[in-house]
Amino acid sequence: MNRLPARKDRGSSRAITLLFALFCMAWPALSAHAQGIIDTPQYSVGRIPSFSVGSDSVPVPPVAELPDAPAPVTEKLPALPEESSSLTMSDDFFAPYSSAEGASVTPTAQGRVPLDQCPYDATHAKECRFHWRQLFISASVFNASQNFVNLYSSYWYRYETTHGKWFQRWFNSDLGWRWGQWHDGNPFMDDYIGHGMMGSVTSYLWIQNDPKGMTVELANSKQYWHSRLRALAFSAAYSFEWKFGPFGEAGVGHSGDHTTDRVNGVLQNDTGDVELVTTPMVGLAWTIAEDYLDKHVVRKAEQEPRNPFTLVALSFLTPSRATANMLRFRVPWYRDYRHVMVRSFFAVPGPDEDEEVADLQSGNRAVATDGGGGFVRPVNNGAALPVWPHYGGVHEFGAWWGVSLMTGHIWGYAKDIKYMPMDLQYSYLLHPGTKWNFRWVPEATAAMLDEPTPGAKQITQHDLHLRTRIYGGGVSPVGFRASFYPESRVQPFLSTNGGVVYFTERVLSPEGSQFMYTIDYGCGLTFFRKQRQSVSIGYRYQHLSNANISLHNPGTDTNVFYVQASRFRTKGYR
Repeated sequence: MNRLPARKDRGSSRAITLLFALFCMAWPALSAHAQGIIDTPQYSVGRIPSFSVGSDSVPVPPVAELPDAPAPVTEKLPALPEESSSLTMSDDFFAPYSSAEGASVTPTAQGRVPLDQCPYDATHAKECRFHWRQLFISASVFNASQNFVNLYSSYWYRYETTHGKWFQRWFNSDLGWRWGQWHDGNPFMDDYIGHGMMGSVTSYLWIQNDPKGMTVELANSKQYWHSRLRALAFSAAYSFEWKFGPFGEAGVGHSGDHTTDRVNGVLQNDTGDVELVTTPMVGLAWTIAEDYLDKHVVRKAEQEPRNPFTLVALSFLTPSRATANMLRFRVPWYRDYRHVMVRSFFAVPGPDEDEEVADLQSGNRAVATDGGGGFVRPVNNGAALPVWPHYGGVHEFGAWWGVSLMTGHIWGYAKDIKYMPMDLQYSYLLHPGTKWNFRWVPEATAAMLDEPTPGAKQITQHDLHLRTRIYGGGVSPVGFRASFYPESRVQPFLSTNGGVVYFTERVLSPEGSQFMYTIDYGCGLTFFRKQRQSVSIGYRYQHLSNANISLHNPGTDTNVFYVQASRFRTKGYR
């Protein structure tokens, strides 16, 4: 097969960085998983409520008046479970260890082993078994994200993956690996920083699913080193699959079966021993460094309740752990072994937390609640907050990520444009109803537009770029969404949004502009995972145009498919 030499465009470090940045944007959608909640005074009605961990009684503030709010219905919160395990945790999980060596394990009255004693358990208790299912899910999401970034950001990844006989090229990629050669021709940042962080992320994926290691902090103890060395083994296995497996660079991009670049006069094929070593070994050093910072810096900074923005900023001190947390659909600052107190209206617990406890007791998940070892409830006069009786709530805060790989031509005529928007979304319930509801939905957008490089011809050199990526950001203040069957867990919807995006360079034409107007029409389905949590899949036909404010205005139409996660709250209600 006559193969074109591929432009070198490595994506490992970009994949990790983009994934972390994306989910940090999406923290409000995940803030229901905060480990403790402190309501700020501006969200209270009447006097400021007090909070208690694991308590069932104290006064509740008067219920806020809301449009179309139902009559308050009070409901007693269930008593906390007295038992304690890796599935249902209690406050004694976080008592200091009596000793790093020779610590005895004391089961609860129900015979369960508390999570913080699993590192010392020698009875192979069920509560201390590894969570293989969740590890598989998290690792698969991480792997898919890496491949997606490689394919989206590099023309040559897409070209090499889709040309030729795939199975034969995968085998050739493995056989073409250059054993005994250290350098692979990639930049220092890729080999020693990007892959080191990748190794640390995969190490934390293991640690957070290992009851014998998830509560162990940095210490010169057998439990700590056994945990981190087991994580090292998993990181090495993941790295091996990423380089040689069908779902890694050998199968997606076919690195190894063709030349990609010339470094110091030597043709390269993007293979070498460096990444097989640096991913697990630098990853281990990175993990230990983050453990140190978490114990001696981050813990002290979290002593007082923080707002989510501060906690996101602190998470950049431990980026690998934060990324691993988000891959299990928790907020970046989550810890299995301590409370992190959060000031956030959107972190107030809803009725679905009680459902979550039942799920955990049945063994479906690894940690009890997002209280990080205890239930934090607003309490007052022995009565719970009344329940908002519908799916969703008055306020919604979500984030979505979409991609358009093909253009339409109803209004615009610029062809072969690829577009990837990432949006933060707020919505307010304007019309609640039993058959349909209506929301105002403003958005903030960060976008990447991929277009053919003006004047580019067929390649004659390895480093000639045929396509250009341009980044931008903007807002869509005019947005509305109508949802149907609001009493159902699955709700179809129609939407429309209009706004502006400003790009760092002229787009669509050398004589175009950086400023673009946007308008879109869409539809989709919202799935309520729980009463106040939803996941949506949707489609938008979006038009981008500069409205003739420049010399040339080709415009383009994109077909955006997206996934959204949302959290709902109603002030004064659960």
